Amino acid sequence: HASVVEKLLAEGASVKTTTFRCRKTPLHLAAARGHVNTVRKLLAKATEKRESVNAVDGGGDTPLHLAAANGHVDVVVQLLADDAAVNDVNHDGNTPLHLAAANGHVVVVGKLLAEGA
Repeated sequence: HASVVEKLLAEGASVKTTTFRCRKTPLHLAAARGHVNTVRKLLAKATEKRESVNAVDGGGDTPLHLAAANGHVDVVVQLLADDAAVNDVNHDGNTPLHLAAANGHVVVVGKLLAEGA
């Protein structure tokens, strides 16, 4: 997937484009599915990295919420390295730590706690 994303970005695709209903950016989708190389390429292309890494979708989730909820350790580590806000709260009142813990992702919980969650 990363090579296709790279080609699309080279042709001018925007990292800020969102899905119609859920307002998810490409970074949200890559983070949710655990595609760490795609996450890296999208973050490298973002002109306002802090804004992109902390973009909020229709449910108030950031890419970190989605990666944590799905137990994608490598993506969580990458997002944290790119200054993802570890304690952002979604529309349901959950932080990434809540979602990781609720889904039994022990390693992700440890990474989030180490970053101040």
